[in-house]
Amino acid sequence: MTMSQEKAMNKMAGRVLDGYSSVKEGEFSKARQLLEPMVPMLHREEKPNIQLLSYTAIAQIGDKDVEAFLNTCETLRPLTPQTKKEEALKQRVDDMFVELMDVLNQEERP
Repeated sequence: MTMSQEKAMNKMAGRVLDGYSSVKEGEFSKARQLLEPMVPMLHREEKPNIQLLSYTAIAQIGDKDVEAFLNTCETLRPLTPQTKKEEALKQRVDDMFVELMDVLNQEERP
């Protein structure tokens, strides 16, 4: 790996870590700005990135973008976690999805 490639990789990794920190600090809009552009580069069907997708989904729902959240959930749903951390993150997003559906169903009732 060349020096410039290494710099680019470090910058990308830093951006993702900053996005994760922003989610943990409740700065959802900032987290989305950092994480969403990384998804096409760091998540592929043949090499899924459950952690990135989970943090992105949490940032989206925290930023009140329901449509983006649902799209990310749809991408995340069929993936199988490989670690306990991925399993916990995916479960957290699944729980948020269920809670959102409950709220939407309550709003539809007269």
